Amino acid sequence: MNYFSRGLRALTAGALAVALILTTPMSLAATLPYKDLNQDAWYLSAVEYCWQNELMDGVSDSSFAPDELLTRGVLAEALYRLAGSPVVTLDGKDYDSGSISVDMEDAPTGEYPFSDVDPDHPYADGILWTWQEGIIAGYDDGTFGVDTPITREQMAAIFWQAQGKKLSQAAAPFSDLKQSSSWAINAIEWVWYVGLMSGRDDGTFDYAGYTTRAEGAAILRAYDKAFVNLPPDDPDMESSPIALNTYDNSAFVSNGTYLTYQGDAPSYIGVDVSSHQKAIDWAQVAASGVDFAMIRAGYRGYYNPTLNTDAYFHYNMREALANGLQVGVYFFSQAITVEEAQAEAYYLLDLIQKYDITYPVVFDWESVNNDDSRTKDTDGETVTKCALAFCKIIEDAGYLPMTYGSPSKIYAGGIQLEYLQNYPFWLAHYTKDWEPTSFRYHYNMWQYSSTGSVPGIEGNVDLDLCLTDFSKWNA
Repeated sequence: MNYFSRGLRALTAGALAVALILTTPMSLAATLPYKDLNQDAWYLSAVEYCWQNELMDGVSDSSFAPDELLTRGVLAEALYRLAGSPVVTLDGKDYDSGSISVDMEDAPTGEYPFSDVDPDHPYADGILWTWQEGIIAGYDDGTFGVDTPITREQMAAIFWQAQGKKLSQAAAPFSDLKQSSSWAINAIEWVWYVGLMSGRDDGTFDYAGYTTRAEGAAILRAYDKAFVNLPPDDPDMESSPIALNTYDNSAFVSNGTYLTYQGDAPSYIGVDVSSHQKAIDWAQVAASGVDFAMIRAGYRGYYNPTLNTDAYFHYNMREALANGLQVGVYFFSQAITVEEAQAEAYYLLDLIQKYDITYPVVFDWESVNNDDSRTKDTDGETVTKCALAFCKIIEDAGYLPMTYGSPSKIYAGGIQLEYLQNYPFWLAHYTKDWEPTSFRYHYNMWQYSSTGSVPGIEGNVDLDLCLTDFSKWNA
């Protein structure tokens, strides 16, 4: 048996959500003034976002110049605007962040510190502010390089410094990482990890290359959504259509092996596995304190869109259930149409029909950005339509659907949670030393590590904390 027969009200709401997302455009409705934009271009929505939110100006009233290179001055001004355009002053103080090359003591009191930026320049305040904040340094010769194209490693370092020089929780895969400047390596890994900047098609980061204005618009939109727009403590968040994260950060406690929650929500220890873990000794896993397992049932190919069963699915299901674990399943989706998502759901239902599924059935859509991958340019609206179609079929079959995603993907316009509030959400966010996640929205399950060590499983495994009693979902 399973516990997930949802009521008529939930089914009706789900149907309405499907109707809404299939008939309502989710893109911005503004009319751009620029005449040099390809209306079918991948960058159009990002340029529209930056124009509507006044993050970037065009090079003229009628031209955006998407293929021209992004300059240091334009990026400084954008960050300044994202900060609310605060008042800046010249008072003769030293603003020594440890990363800037020019000190205020090198300029007479009240004079602008950069020889190539007139105080009347339209970006003068933004440049001064980013310099005072230690976000963008000047050059040793006393210039800022206002019209100088910004290199990709410089851009990575700027965003990294603006967010407090945090460390990536995973090694970046770029073949030219060690050739980049030593001061940029941590920054490059961090912007890759949080989803701000990806590499080139040849596997490099292209650290000495440049960013076009169109690419810059896309990165600024991602940065705004992930780190600036509607922070968790903003009172305007109370009007969010998405349920908020209200967990008590002080209640997350490590027992030395797993993360637990000691607050006013349930706390269940879990792992998620696939054929990558090979043969698992599930008796040892259960004895170590694990309560549940999320098991990959199948996947769609990155390039060849066939549907496949995970090689260890049936073994993992039999052994996990035999050793008393609660079990849910996930399907690694690469659907790019509603029809493909529906096919994945039916394929999955056929696989799981003989098992006692007591945890959710998950739509796990993850982008693969290789140049020849099918999902490379799939937008968030399409992914959300696919998620709704998948979840509706799973729900109608009597199971509880769930969606999955990371903060950077959610904030940057990936799967759109406001249309999926009838279903639980599985958050993927690996934090340093298992610190509480800063994710601003509600989640029911948290995948907090990809490098867990669990008895009975050889090598690394994902660790999960469930904060919901799914047996009472409809209570």
